[in-house]
Amino acid sequence: MSRLRIFIADDHELVRLALKTTIDSEHDMQVVGEAVDGDQAAALICEAKPDIVLMDLRMPGRSGIQCCREVLAACEDTRVIILTSFDEDEEVFGALSAGASGYLMKDIAPRALLDTIRNVAEGHTVLDDDVARRLVDSREAEESRVQDGLLSAREQEVLELMARGCSNKDIARELWISEPTVKTHVAHILQKLEQRDRTQAVLEAIRRGLVVVEVSPET
Repeated sequence: MSRLRIFIADDHELVRLALKTTIDSEHDMQVVGEAVDGDQAAALICEAKPDIVLMDLRMPGRSGIQCCREVLAACEDTRVIILTSFDEDEEVFGALSAGASGYLMKDIAPRALLDTIRNVAEGHTVLDDDVARRLVDSREAEESRVQDGLLSAREQEVLELMARGCSNKDIARELWISEPTVKTHVAHILQKLEQRDRTQAVLEAIRRGLVVVEVSPET
């Protein structure tokens, strides 16, 4: 089995060393590159072709959010997990809007971090518990603007499977419908949620409370 390729972008040497030591001790993952600031990360990540990037938010040069947006636009097979000490609303929503698949605090236990890397690699969105609760609170504040029946029952089923990282083929098999029908439902979901791709649609659905948020593994 091929090992997950991990790239670390953080301006603190001790953090990079601790992450590299933890990751390289696992049989199914390895660190394939490091960057000390946002500009270096943007230049090196696509060249390294990682499966997962562990991205700090506040670095010299490009911010983690800006770097996340640029990397995901250029490297479609790469996923980004934000690993930070900051959880201000602006940064949380900015990172998720940029396409990050995870948002974790740096005090996460090593085993929980490793489990999160594996979950994100499988297509899941994983959030720190406090961040997840903040998204739920935001959903409640917005409920008055979200009309009941936004999605049909079938679209809701498709959306929930999308949030679990299922492909169109997986969804078709699960719901006993054809792949073209799944594609039609996905297109309707993107249109109704006013999003351009599946990842952004799932994040918007989480923000609105249309799907259950998967929180980080317990420590």
